[in-house]
Amino acid sequence: MAETNAAADKAAEKTKTTSIPRENLTLQRKFVELRRACPKIVKERHSESVKYKYAKIYDVWEAVTPIMNEVGVNFEIIKEVATKTDEHGNPVYWSTMQIKTSNGDKLMFLYEADLTIQWTDVDNEDDILQVTVHAVGWNDDPAKAKGAAHTYALKYYLFEKFSIDQGEDDPDNNDFSAQGKAGQGQGRGQSNGNTRPGGNGPQNGAQDATGPKLLSDAQLNRLYKKSEAAGMTKEATDKRILEKYHKQNPAALSRAEYDEICEALDAAAVQGGGA
Repeated sequence: MAETNAAADKAAEKTKTTSIPRENLTLQRKFVELRRACPKIVKERHSESVKYKYAKIYDVWEAVTPIMNEVGVNFEIIKEVATKTDEHGNPVYWSTMQIKTSNGDKLMFLYEADLTIQWTDVDNEDDILQVTVHAVGWNDDPAKAKGAAHTYALKYYLFEKFSIDQGEDDPDNNDFSAQGKAGQGQGRGQSNGNTRPGGNGPQNGAQDATGPKLLSDAQLNRLYKKSEAAGMTKEATDKRILEKYHKQNPAALSRAEYDEICEALDAAAVQGGGA
C-alpha cells in the first residue's frame, strides 16, 4: 500500500505546475513548466500494416494541451512558405512523382514547405516565440500530402521541444543491440554493405571521433525495405534523402529524420497496396 501511495505521489508531483501565479511567469518559464509536466507517451500499434508501435500527433496534443491551457500558452502556425519555385519564381508547394505499386504505376504528390510556428503568452501577448520547421509529406491526394507533412513536422518538433518520453518500445532497439555486438568483433574500417563513404570510416552505428553516431546497417536495410514496399528504388530513396536532408550519406540521418522518412514510406506503401 505504501508503495502504491509513493508511486501516486510521484506521478502527481510530475504533473503539478509551479505555485507561482501564471501571470507572473514569462513565456520561457511557462515552457519549463510544460516540459516538467509533460507525461510519458506510450507508443501503440495503430495499423495492422505497420508492424511497430509509434506515437501519433493526437497523442502529443492530448498530453500537452491541458498543460498549455493551465499555464496560459497559445500555439499556432502563422506562415507557410514554399521552399521551391518554378522557372518564373512562383512558389511550388507540390511536386509529383510516379511510383510502382502492386496495383501498377501511381501518381504521388510531394508537399514541402517551411512552417513558422508562434507561441504566445496569454497573460502577456507581447511575449512571443517564433520558430520555423521544415515540413514534407507525400500521398496520392495533395491535401493529404500536406496534412501528413504538417503532422510529422509538428509531432517531432513537440517531442524535441518538451523532451517527451516515448517509452522504450522502439522498433530499432534490436538493431542497436546487434550493431553493438558486431562492432566489437569487426573493429574500424569493416562493414556489412551499407557503409559510410570512404574505406577507413567507422562501421554504421559507431561513434565517429569527429561526428555523430551513424545509422546501423540493420536500420538502413529496414529503410530500403520500406522504400521498396512503397515502390521506390534505393537510388530514388537516396536522392530524396539528399534533396530533403542535404545528406549524401543516408547513414548520417538523425534519428528524428530516420523515423520521419520511415513513417512517410509506410504511409505510401499503405496507399499503394490498398490496405
